[in-house]
Amino acid sequence: MRVIDIDPKLLDAYATASIHSSTEAWTHMEAEYAGNIDGLMETLVPEGPYAYTIVPQVHPDGSVKSPIISTFDEIRECYKFVRGRSDMVSAEPLVELNGGWYNFQENISRGRPKGGDVINDNAVIGLFPVSTGKGITGELVWVKTPRSKLGTGPDPVEPPLEGVAGRRQLLKLHNQYLAALRANDVEAVLETMNDGVQANIRDYVNDTGTLIPIQSKSDYRDYLTAFFEKFEVRAANFLHRVMEDWYLFAEVRVSMLDRKNNTPVAINTVDFFIPAKDNRFIVQTGHGTDLA
Repeated sequence: MRVIDIDPKLLDAYATASIHSSTEAWTHMEAEYAGNIDGLMETLVPEGPYAYTIVPQVHPDGSVKSPIISTFDEIRECYKFVRGRSDMVSAEPLVELNGGWYNFQENISRGRPKGGDVINDNAVIGLFPVSTGKGITGELVWVKTPRSKLGTGPDPVEPPLEGVAGRRQLLKLHNQYLAALRANDVEAVLETMNDGVQANIRDYVNDTGTLIPIQSKSDYRDYLTAFFEKFEVRAANFLHRVMEDWYLFAEVRVSMLDRKNNTPVAINTVDFFIPAKDNRFIVQTGHGTDLA
């Protein structure tokens, strides 16, 4: 008796792609444990552009910087810096999603200072996009930071939301963000963002394959204006979504009309969003599939 009549070829293809993304991500993680720079570099795809944000910075005033690294040599130097000052001992994934083209984790990362004995536990989220071949194409990370420490200016009257209330609020805010995308409404998207928003997302306006560094609401306004001039968003539906009170992650299928060619196109995007003390997004980091 057939009950769940999904095409077995579709299931097999999706399972194969998902297992591949997991394999490539964990091959990279195991190289992190070993700490050998050459071994780490071998876990990347042979050619860029790459998408790396492995040293995000939170300043004492609550402002955030999340530098993008996109070349092989830059990544090597970054790994030399990071692994030169600490050893990664293990990572315990509390949440793990293996999409057909990415691996997302919320994990407890265990590490110690170089030459030290004390092991520290840190809650971290990591996103590892992959291609169809060997290696990861990027590593996008964020270390858990309380909302109260994110965002400049006076503290809001109401305290930052935490626990289940914080999770429910992020769900509502992300739904608002998706509705704004569907409406092709620049200002409605920006309404979900903190004034100091930092966004690293794939540049579909110039179709470079790289992430574009957005360092203010003004930058984001310019990008969205150009994006909606090039594409008309027809649908934006999440495929996977998970949230704690300090982050929200989502994979979204975006169907669009290429206005110039009057042809339908679509992308899948994956992003993690980080809330600030005003309960709006201050960080958006992610990637996306090729236009097709």
